[in-house]
Amino acid sequence: MEQVTNQVHEITASIQQMTGSNEKIVNAVQDMNEITKTTSRETQSISAATEEQSASMQEIASSSHALANMAEELQKTIRNFSI
Repeated sequence: MEQVTNQVHEITASIQQMTGSNEKIVNAVQDMNEITKTTSRETQSISAATEEQSASMQEIASSSHALANMAEELQKTIRNFSI
C-alpha cells in the first residue's frame, strides 16, 4: 500500500510540474502575441509614413517640373527683349 501511495505522490508531483510548465508556455505565447501586435502596429505606421513620403516626393517632382517650365518660359521672354 505504501508503494501505491508513493507512486500517487510521484504522479501528483509530475502533474503539478506539468501544470507549471503549461502556465509558462501560455505566458510565453501571450508575450509573443503582444510582440506580434506591436510589430504589426509599427509596420502599419512605417507603411503610412512611407506613403506620405512618396506623395511628398511626387509633389516635389511635379513642382520642380513646373519650375523648370517657368524658367524656360522666362528665358524665352528675356531673349525677346534682348533682340
